[in-house]
Amino acid sequence: MISKDMKNAIQHLSISDAQWSNAFETDQSVVKIETSTGNYWLKKAAPARGIFRYHALNLFSKALRLPLLKAVPQPGGEAAILNETIRLTSLAENNINVPKLLAHGKDWLLIEDVGDSIVKQLKAKATTQQQRQHLFSLCLEAIKGVHLNDQYLSQCFVRNMLINQDEEVVFIDFEDDPRTVMSVPEAQARDLLLFINSTARFFINDQSFFKQQVQRFLKDHDKTMIDTLEHTVKKMRWLTKVPFQQWLGHDYQKLKLGILALQGIETAVL
Repeated sequence: MISKDMKNAIQHLSISDAQWSNAFETDQSVVKIETSTGNYWLKKAAPARGIFRYHALNLFSKALRLPLLKAVPQPGGEAAILNETIRLTSLAENNINVPKLLAHGKDWLLIEDVGDSIVKQLKAKATTQQQRQHLFSLCLEAIKGVHLNDQYLSQCFVRNMLINQDEEVVFIDFEDDPRTVMSVPEAQARDLLLFINSTARFFINDQSFFKQQVQRFLKDHDKTMIDTLEHTVKKMRWLTKVPFQQWLGHDYQKLKLGILALQGIETAVL
């Protein structure tokens, strides 16, 4: 049954009553709705994730005195929908590319379909390395634009980035807010750490380009953010020197590449 408030919120979007009901009845928390005038995404409240991993990560962060590794709580349920509604509105007001928030209730929100998944393009066998380099550069440029506007993202993994028809990067997924546990410079440094860790796998054999682009990103960035990032990298540098690296697998190689790309921060900002 569609409430009157829901119907009023979506009546101008050509979404039929049947489509709306079906979207709500499915077990999926995120549902694509396709119409003759456009495509939309319905995001419904979902349970919070288990808290054990937050405790473990926070202990690790505290032991090493690395605030960037502090877990950002994801509340789930209506609190997550409210948080995403607030953050989408705030980021849009600050000219950050996020999907337009079309309608929302206490346990759901509806956003426009804005583009294609960047990580899917990076993974595609038909994608050339030159194209991967281009996408990587676009993402870094977009993230830096967010930071230069005194803003920050949330889950800044490449899976949460889309590319629209104008070849602009659009950011999604704002169920949590890093500012609840860290400062803006720390949240910005965390953005970069999450991004390079989620993209390093595509540049294991292209490390020179990867490092050069990261260093370019750091140039002219906020000094407080740079200092925070430098402290974290120094604390994590030992991970690049552990023995038997050939046995540690692909995930270790990604982490190592990310740390190495951030070394020499001092020279990057001169």
